[in-house]
Amino acid sequence: MAGGSIGCLNRFPVRLPRAGFAACVVAIVLVPLAGCGGKPKKARSADGRTETPAAVDIDTALAVDDGRIAVASPSGWTRLPRSKDCLVKFQPGPKKTYPKILVTADAAPAEFAEVTAENHESFAAAVAESVAETLGKAKPLKKAVAVKLGPHRGAFWGIPGSAKVDGISEPIERWNWAVVVAGRMYTVEARAPKGKVDDTAKAAAKAVAAALAPPPAEEPPPTEEPKPADTAPAEDADK
Repeated sequence: MAGGSIGCLNRFPVRLPRAGFAACVVAIVLVPLAGCGGKPKKARSADGRTETPAAVDIDTALAVDDGRIAVASPSGWTRLPRSKDCLVKFQPGPKKTYPKILVTADAAPAEFAEVTAENHESFAAAVAESVAETLGKAKPLKKAVAVKLGPHRGAFWGIPGSAKVDGISEPIERWNWAVVVAGRMYTVEARAPKGKVDDTAKAAAKAVAAALAPPPAEEPPPTEEPKPADTAPAEDADK
């Protein structure tokens, strides 16, 4: 299975009520800040287990989704060539093909164009309802819950799925965190064959989600102050 590839195509798309958009998986983590003394604190997963600290490399930030959002690579991970099903896709290294981290986007539903403290729980509940409808009789790996992802308020859930690996359909795990930024719903998904999404992959995906932000506006070129025009002294009208 090491030679296989798990791409961006979603087996179980998530559709919130009254609006359709692709399933998203995001994972959050405390991102160590440069310049702070001491060792970075370890993040904790939703089930309380300690995870490996993870961070993103801000220097790798790439503006995608028609320039609406900047996505930074998890530190040490490899960014893969762009595909039509994802905005960005990462893998742990050039030779290790999974777990994969995928970032996707779609328009947020009208009632959740912005996720605030007031509607945060409602957003997570809507995601949970949509996931349940999409899975049918299958059970989620984790029911969607409200989570804080860096500066964002989002939802976290896990679902089973399947993907073709070397032409054979294999069960996979998909761990999702969704956030809304400027009216767009962005998802970061950590996926791999069943049992292969480890804490390191989850922490890396969470770091990507926590760092999502609109790209900085380009500074306009400096403008010169207009110079006063040289004017000749007016002639005496009496002459």
